[in-house]
Amino acid sequence: MKAADQAILQLLGPPKSLELTPNNIARNTGLSRGYTSKRLSALVEHGLVNVDEESGSHPFYSLSDRGEQFLEGKLSVDDLSHTDHD
Repeated sequence: MKAADQAILQLLGPPKSLELTPNNIARNTGLSRGYTSKRLSALVEHGLVNVDEESGSHPFYSLSDRGEQFLEGKLSVDDLSHTDHD
C-alpha cells in the first residue's frame, strides 16, 4: 500500500462515494495520469476498487465494499489477498 493508494481510496470513498475516471482521479490527487492508472490496477487487483469498463474507453472507478472496510480500519494491509511489489 502506497501513499498514492490511500489518496485514491479517500477520494473515491465516503462521504461522497464518487465514480471517477483515471484523469479525474489524477487531477484531484495531484498524481500523474500514468501513475494513477498503475495504482488503480493494483487497487482493483486487491479488490479495493471497482472498475466499470462498460463505460467505453474511459472506465469509471469506484470504491468497493472491501475498500470501504479498509478505510474504516476493518481490514489491514495484511488482510489484502496480494502483496504489493511496486
